[in-house]
Amino acid sequence: MTTPAESRPEHPRPSRDQHDAVTEQTTHRRDHRGRARAPLIVVGIDTSEASQHALAYAAGAARRMHATVLVAYISTLATSAYPTSLAPMGADLTTAQVTATRELATEILHDLPLPWSFTVRCGDPAVELARLAEDNNADSLVVGRSSSRLHRLTGSTAARLLRRTHCPVTVVP
Repeated sequence: MTTPAESRPEHPRPSRDQHDAVTEQTTHRRDHRGRARAPLIVVGIDTSEASQHALAYAAGAARRMHATVLVAYISTLATSAYPTSLAPMGADLTTAQVTATRELATEILHDLPLPWSFTVRCGDPAVELARLAEDNNADSLVVGRSSSRLHRLTGSTAARLLRRTHCPVTVVP
């Protein structure tokens, strides 16, 4: 006659650490097809010193998070629709501005071992960066602090992003 303990097959119970590891693996973010997705950091840049610092900060964060970086240059339209634009009236998006910004991004991100991309949009920076972050389901948005006196009156891009986005916004001085 067997005792109840002898009749049960021996299955080792997973330790608490093993259980946590299994749970952790299943909670990674997934895309619409169910594949694991790397975190995404969107960075708004121009040729200012603050945006260079923002890009360098985002590169460091991407290394720590093993994230993809999406670098965005937003050309502001100098019209009454965008009163915070500092571009001269009638200024067009020139290839020289885009080239200079892309070269700056390449220089800062040249040793980043993770994928990054560059995009150009035209419009209000806060609206376009918020839309870009939302469309790509970004995990973080990084911008440089504005040094313009006009932005102190009308509201900086960073302040307007805080009201528009659903992801964390980091403002780098």
